Amino acid sequence: MESRDNNYYDVRAQDVKLEDITSSAHNAKILRMLRDDDLASTEEEEGALYIVDYTFDHGNTFFVKEGDDWGWLGYFIGRNKQIRDLHLYCLPKDRDQVGAFMEGMKHNRSIEEFRFHHEIEIEGDSIIDRLAPFIIHNTNLKELRLLGIHFGLDCVHSLAVALIQRQHKALTCLSLEYNNLSNEALEEIIAALSGYKKLESLCVEENLSRRDQKYYDMLAEIIDLNRITSSKKNAEILRKLRDNAWNEKKDLYVADYDDSEGDYFCAEEGDDWGWLGYFVGRNKQIRGLNLYCLPEEEDEVDAFMEGLCRDQSIERLDIRRCEIDFSSLSPFIVNNGNLKDLRLFDVDIFCAHSLAMALSQRQHKSLTAFCFSRNNLSNDALEEISAALTGYPYLESFCVLENNLIGRDGCESLGTIFRSSALYLKEVLLCGNDFDDEDLQTLVAALTNATTLQSLWLSSNRSIAAAGLRALSQLFSSASVCPLETLHIEDMNIGDEGAEALVDGLRGNTTLKHLVLTPDSAGITSTGWTAFSRLLCDTSSINNTYRSNHTLEHIGDDYHYVSDPFGGPKLFRSGNYSGGYFPCIPPAVVQYLKINKENYAAKIKIGRCHPDIPVEVFFGYKLKFLPLLVSWFVGFGTRKCSNCQNSTTREFQRRELSAVYKFIRGMPMLAVDGQMRLKSSCGRKRKFDE
Repeated sequence: MESRDNNYYDVRAQDVKLEDITSSAHNAKILRMLRDDDLASTEEEEGALYIVDYTFDHGNTFFVKEGDDWGWLGYFIGRNKQIRDLHLYCLPKDRDQVGAFMEGMKHNRSIEEFRFHHEIEIEGDSIIDRLAPFIIHNTNLKELRLLGIHFGLDCVHSLAVALIQRQHKALTCLSLEYNNLSNEALEEIIAALSGYKKLESLCVEENLSRRDQKYYDMLAEIIDLNRITSSKKNAEILRKLRDNAWNEKKDLYVADYDDSEGDYFCAEEGDDWGWLGYFVGRNKQIRGLNLYCLPEEEDEVDAFMEGLCRDQSIERLDIRRCEIDFSSLSPFIVNNGNLKDLRLFDVDIFCAHSLAMALSQRQHKSLTAFCFSRNNLSNDALEEISAALTGYPYLESFCVLENNLIGRDGCESLGTIFRSSALYLKEVLLCGNDFDDEDLQTLVAALTNATTLQSLWLSSNRSIAAAGLRALSQLFSSASVCPLETLHIEDMNIGDEGAEALVDGLRGNTTLKHLVLTPDSAGITSTGWTAFSRLLCDTSSINNTYRSNHTLEHIGDDYHYVSDPFGGPKLFRSGNYSGGYFPCIPPAVVQYLKINKENYAAKIKIGRCHPDIPVEVFFGYKLKFLPLLVSWFVGFGTRKCSNCQNSTTREFQRRELSAVYKFIRGMPMLAVDGQMRLKSSCGRKRKFDE
């Protein structure tokens, strides 16, 4: 190609026949518009020019073919004052033509966005050195996108120097995607960008850079969050995590679906899991992470886990419907001293040994809650994990749900946790594990040593029958040190035999307040409910009434009892008022349960069920008994049952008078003699036993 300088083009620009330097009339038209500063614009794009070597129907497009003169094309671009966006999608193979094009283009001062994307990777030294003057002197350049370039270190250095020498640090976007940038090259470019205060977006995806901690640290503040996420909502979540602007009271949800009720990162194609893990790992405010999905690619899982494992602020980790190799999550479990709550639902646990080892190696035994649900736990895995958990003194809630692979050996393994004197378990959930009577007997034998246990869930273990429930008497007996307050046996057909087994165990119990079962499917008939009624209030004698159970306040589903203004007992679902009656439980049982909520339940039951109190048995105490009798009625009259609508003050006043009348009628001479002595004593104090 002949040697041409700028003067060569200036002299010939107005007279050159454009058809002779282009391959088509269309391209000649484009050059004419460039020369005459008459570039056509559309509503969508103003001042955009595309240079391509393939069919591309988009705005002002120069279709490069044999016969097009790259020198003249570069010259007219360089002198044009209307071009705002230049999209260069091809270059000639001849290096001299490349040089001629760049020599002319470097004079342009109107281009605000320059995008170079070569389908076939091109050597960087053939373009970057020639592009440097354009980068340095075009003060209007705001977006620079270079894709598909083979960057060597020398080439990267040239680009970095050009960026440093720009007087107007006006760049808002720099994209270096699909290049072979190394970490060293990336570091030099980022250093060159230190003075670009307006830079909003830096894109370096699809490079050879090693994604280590240094890589993320270098890019964290300038990476374009919109380019590494699939939605504006996801980008905003990453921004909050990056800037430590997260609301500590809110959990982060990572799922493959969205939900307006929480802060959901809806993972889709386009979301970078490595960056998500990095920003989660460096955030200091997030307290709860709910992980409901993971990517299919193993590399993406590893990248996410590597970032997550650096987190030190998460207190609650809930993982659901994921396949987890705990060897990758172990560093998080071992090193996060703030982790208190670990829950695994529908998780295929690979390498459970790694999980057990991580639990054993934690220096901060801070877990307060641990839950397995619907996992593929074997007896051996459960044994390892149970042994590891015995060293957690703050563990209050332990949950194993719907793990049907647990057998008798698994129950023995669970027993190692329950027998541990180092634990302060308050809640144990063992629902849906297909336990039978013998399994329950094994578990109860260990639970008798749980001195802090308040709630036990056995729901949906449908193979448990009366024999297993009878074993619970060990927990209910006065000799047991287990202070159990709530027992859950929902979704279990215990029948009358099961009800009677529970009744026998609860005789004399002073801790259990809530027996949660499903009345309409528990298989309990009038026989079983009669047993419960007799447990709560045995009316055969005053002594038996006194010895009845005055602690149990609730029997039924997730319901509580409230007063019905129309006279009958009503049951409302907790937190969800339905207004309906619950006919499965007899009214008498409901009434006794309501009375048990009172401070003087025994006294109320005696007063209600025994209108005529036999005072004859107290005659041996003579007048010593009379003040006690009166005070008993007076005290009851002022503390009558708030839930008992028929127990009025007047009724108990009549009973008080009746009892005093019986006493006087039973010992008339003692009463008369006492009155005569009182008159003749002239004020002398008289002893009770006289």
